[in-house]
Amino acid sequence: MSIKSYKKGNVVQDYLFIKNLIAKTASNGSRYFNLILTDKAFDEIDGRMWDVSKADEEEFVPGVLVKVRAAVQEYNGKLQVIIQKIRLANEGDPVSIDDFVHAAPFSSEAMLGDIKKVIANFKNEDLKAITLSLVEDKEKALMYFPAAKRHHHALKGGLLYHTLSMLKIGMVLAPLYPFINADLLYAGIILHDLGKVDEMISDPNGIVSDYTTEGKLLGHIVTGIADLKLKGEELGTDPEILLLLEHMLLSHHYEAEYGSPKRPMFAEAELLHHIDVIDARMNTMERIQNTLEPGTFSDNQWSLDGIQVYRTTFK
Repeated sequence: MSIKSYKKGNVVQDYLFIKNLIAKTASNGSRYFNLILTDKAFDEIDGRMWDVSKADEEEFVPGVLVKVRAAVQEYNGKLQVIIQKIRLANEGDPVSIDDFVHAAPFSSEAMLGDIKKVIANFKNEDLKAITLSLVEDKEKALMYFPAAKRHHHALKGGLLYHTLSMLKIGMVLAPLYPFINADLLYAGIILHDLGKVDEMISDPNGIVSDYTTEGKLLGHIVTGIADLKLKGEELGTDPEILLLLEHMLLSHHYEAEYGSPKRPMFAEAELLHHIDVIDARMNTMERIQNTLEPGTFSDNQWSLDGIQVYRTTFK
């Protein structure tokens, strides 16, 4: 079954993916689960499971595929499922976890290969060396890491997908402004979000369970700059190149309230910010539009400044 076919009052038996799970204590002292469950279409539904045991808490965690029997109820105007019976999916079941994992439309190996080809074509050897070395340091995590916990590119391989999409935009825009240094722009694009690997805790399916201590206290901009500075010292990178890259990372969110204490002060940094915004917002628009019927509006989307997204009927 699909989550979209669930109706209030149904009792369903289905395979679902645990996208998120929080164990809590009720007022009577019993333990229960708050869950977000997804199907093969990546539609989501909230779930509750009452009276969970210690064994349940050890067995059922984010990132696993389960078979459930559950009652469909309505709470605060939204459907949710109350789990009556649950078990882990096993090899004998007619499902694969790969079908439930929301992943980038290209393989991580191919995306990383395309990014490395861009780096290999850099004319500036310092930019080439520091960019390649930082990417290779994070290569294992980049194979699955998302670009965000919830919003844009929040999927397996999403960080590579976001980076490659930004590079494609940058490679179209750079020739329009021949006064800029294309190598510097592309290096900034590739490095601007690498700190997210240290900011979030992700499982191999690209599901973020929480932020790291460094992520909560510092954020990916600060951790990214720290890595950049250490690598520059290790490689003996030209001090001005290192300073320019640090400024690009520092300013790419543009506003202090979003984590950037400085606005972009040179052209490549300015372009980086706008390319980042374009790709993030377009990915969010696409994701929301895919949930809508033609001719309908979404709820207010606070990740898009509170607008309602419209899906056109135009073909």
